[in-house]
Amino acid sequence: GINEEGSARSDAIILASLDYGRDRILFTSFARDSIVKPSYRKGTVKLNTLVRSEEGEQALLDYLQEAYGVPISGRFIINFSGAVDVINAIGGISIELSQDEADYVNYHAGVYEGYPLSAGICRLNGAQALYYMRCRSLDNDFGRQGRQGKALRAMVAELSRITPMRALMLVDDVLGMYRTDLPIGAQFELAMKAIRLRDAQVQTQSLPAEGTYRYGKDSHGTSGLEFNLEENRAILYQKLGLPEPETDDETEEQAPQAS
Repeated sequence: GINEEGSARSDAIILASLDYGRDRILFTSFARDSIVKPSYRKGTVKLNTLVRSEEGEQALLDYLQEAYGVPISGRFIINFSGAVDVINAIGGISIELSQDEADYVNYHAGVYEGYPLSAGICRLNGAQALYYMRCRSLDNDFGRQGRQGKALRAMVAELSRITPMRALMLVDDVLGMYRTDLPIGAQFELAMKAIRLRDAQVQTQSLPAEGTYRYGKDSHGTSGLEFNLEENRAILYQKLGLPEPETDDETEEQAPQAS
């Protein structure tokens, strides 16, 4: 996930699934305003506040694994300044912008020589890409999730254009721009495996999915998204190509339900 500078909340929560057998990558974005109820809490809270607990980021991972029943093998945490550095390290990304998006990025990031922005496919540097991914004032949080997905697909597209040797050198370049619970050796091993997916099909999924949520409030009176956990778990399993999960009555009762 990407954390806001100086914030104790998760701004972007994304599960990356590397499917070597099907030559594809699935990025699942979890809405930060989702109202959730971990088994160890009496009340409900917003998903992006779980990192405030004593367990910190692990609390967020524990909830996702508990609620969705999928194992997560490692975590990567990057703040916004680190995201800028990573995108600059790969030479920027190309994204098709609307005129409103171009105007928004130009206003907030400033105008950069060599990186003109207008409606159409544009080349964005790290600072421009950052504001593009953070933007939600043009629509809503789901619009921002969509932009984050487009940025991730654009990053994979950039990596597909470089040689495997350069890809490994790039991993060395970006070390220190993020935090992870994986040791250095495991990071390079993961990078070598990921190189096999440089030309993979990239898919994105936002959860909760459309039609499975409604607007409500958590136990603290904070507005958020009440959602049907069982439906969204089934959607994730389908996207991952896994058998449908068995209905768990206890888990079902723990989840805020949408009608």
